[in-house]
Amino acid sequence: MAYLKLRNTRSGEILEFEQDEVRIGRAPDLDLTLDGPGCDGVSGNHAVMAFRDGAWTLEDTGSTNGTFLDQQQLTPREPLPLRTGSTLGIGTGGPRFRVEMAGARKLASTVVQGQPGISTVDKTVPMDGLPEGFDAPGQTGPEDATTPMTPTTDTTIALTLRDARTGEDFTSVGGRIRIGRGRECEIRPVKEGDTTVSRVHAEIVLKPDGVVVLRDARSRNGTVVNGQRITTEYPLKEGDRISLGNDGPQLLVARLEGGRPPPITPVPAGDMGSGDLSAPEEARRSFGGKGRTRFVKDLVESTAQKSHAKVRAVVWGFTILLAGGLGALWWYSEQMMRDTEAALALQRQVIAEQRVIADSVQAAAEEEYNRLRQDLNEARAASAPAVVVDSLRDALVEAQRRTLALEASLGRAQNQLNTQLAHADSLRRIRETELQGLRAEMVAASNNRVPQELIDSLRQAVRDAEEQITGIEGQLRAVSGVDLATVAQANQGAVGLVSVYRGGRVYDGSGFVITPSGYFVTNRHVVMQDGRRADSVFVTMADQRRMIRSDIVSLASAEGADVALLRIRNYTGPHVPRVDWNGTKARQGEPAALIGFPAGLAAALDRTQTIRTSMSGGIFSQVTKDEIRFDGFTVGGSSGSPILNASGDVVGIHRAGLADAVGMSFAVPIRLVIPLLPADARAAVGIR
Repeated sequence: MAYLKLRNTRSGEILEFEQDEVRIGRAPDLDLTLDGPGCDGVSGNHAVMAFRDGAWTLEDTGSTNGTFLDQQQLTPREPLPLRTGSTLGIGTGGPRFRVEMAGARKLASTVVQGQPGISTVDKTVPMDGLPEGFDAPGQTGPEDATTPMTPTTDTTIALTLRDARTGEDFTSVGGRIRIGRGRECEIRPVKEGDTTVSRVHAEIVLKPDGVVVLRDARSRNGTVVNGQRITTEYPLKEGDRISLGNDGPQLLVARLEGGRPPPITPVPAGDMGSGDLSAPEEARRSFGGKGRTRFVKDLVESTAQKSHAKVRAVVWGFTILLAGGLGALWWYSEQMMRDTEAALALQRQVIAEQRVIADSVQAAAEEEYNRLRQDLNEARAASAPAVVVDSLRDALVEAQRRTLALEASLGRAQNQLNTQLAHADSLRRIRETELQGLRAEMVAASNNRVPQELIDSLRQAVRDAEEQITGIEGQLRAVSGVDLATVAQANQGAVGLVSVYRGGRVYDGSGFVITPSGYFVTNRHVVMQDGRRADSVFVTMADQRRMIRSDIVSLASAEGADVALLRIRNYTGPHVPRVDWNGTKARQGEPAALIGFPAGLAAALDRTQTIRTSMSGGIFSQVTKDEIRFDGFTVGGSSGSPILNASGDVVGIHRAGLADAVGMSFAVPIRLVIPLLPADARAAVGIR
């Protein structure tokens, strides 16, 4: 049986398919419909993944914005192999999925004795790893309504669902019955064009204890039973009404055979509520097998029945101590909130000061432009020689170009800083909301006289939330401590996008120029794909459109640092002005910045097809003689990018990031490039 498991790299959502073909696009009738934020570049029928001859392939079906496999754009109608660990992209800047598993699912089959009228059913390993849940072939549609519905074994159920809108019956037999619009579902009560039902919307499972339960399969519009939306397992019984979303199909459980009724827990007199007893109650904290409310009531009754004065004294003493602890915690949290607001006010002040600096630089550039224009007019009025007029005109054009470039670079750096600060502030607010909820639980615990174990648990949860807020505030202080606008203005023009060609494929990376003659630093793995040297290398500098042929000068050994030295042919552009060749200007805990091209060419091009850099800020979390760790608001995909300190010194070369720890990356100290430099490059950078 074909099996494919994908993970959305942005949301973390897991998608599983047990079928030979998976169609992808924006159309609602496809197997994988993409219609959320960031899906503007997805075509109606964009691509298809197919299982042929024991292997999966990916094929672009003629999309407008292309399909990418490991950053390589597919040629339409020419499928490529899809393997575990591959990353596929739908359109430029669109959704990205990592292949967690691609192949044929191995089934452990056990033949069981069938009954008259029912075909033999194979017991199989469940797709979602549910204990004792089994897939069995079922039949759907009104034509099966007269089929005998007796379960074949004690591990299967016989089910009939009746569509309340049309009166049609849908029947199936098995240990796990899926409901939705996907072809892998045993029951598909969906009309053509109905997009309210997810591919796999819900599932009915026979559990090991014999109880038949209904689960929502992480559907887009939710599953409702008897008017109540379910978030956990619901014990199903005949007569229940299942709604697939608020406006989707309504299915009545007309017949349910197999399993056993759900256990009925006696409810003590006086403990009856007005809620819906047929819907399962959402899971709550358990105290010795009881709910929190029932546990507290039992504790109060037990305490009231004990007349011994010593017991009452202990209970009231504990209550007084708890009240004092809650008061101290409340005061501490309010103090922390005031400190956070003060830090945010300081960050806003830093942003305002940077805006003043940018305005000052822009005013100076405009003043130079106006002076040159006045000189030009005076030269014309005085009938100056043509050579003087032409010289002034060229100087005027160059001054105007520098002014526009300055405004654009300062604007981009400022926008990136504002985005990072807004993201961090949003995380801080989420953690503060969680902290407020924990405080409310502690107050409720105090009122109900809860034991010390619960109070200790709540206190630990509050401490964990406070530590998360403290960590976010530390990163906010680090970002606000870096003058990103100044660092970007001084260095981003010397950063370039590396395009490596080998075996008909293209790979992207980053790097930077260190000398006026065009010596260029990047990672060894950027120009050595799979241990093989690149066929050709090109570099496109920041704010440019033209790729320039480059030569590989030298590479570090496989056992050495991950660095390489290139040289751009006939180079005439800028280079980084300050480099920490002595390896002394990166210190643990100090602010840092990274300039590069995350996600390569696709994310670097703007609307004018010009290459633009991206910048992120953070701190040096660890510094050793052989490695620098950079921790901040960053993403992976910036191999070869320069890492700079707050003063604008290049201290390292980014080489890798952790997939499961977004924001932490590893860099090679810049001094490890020195052994690769030829004599003329050493002289240019001042190294003897």
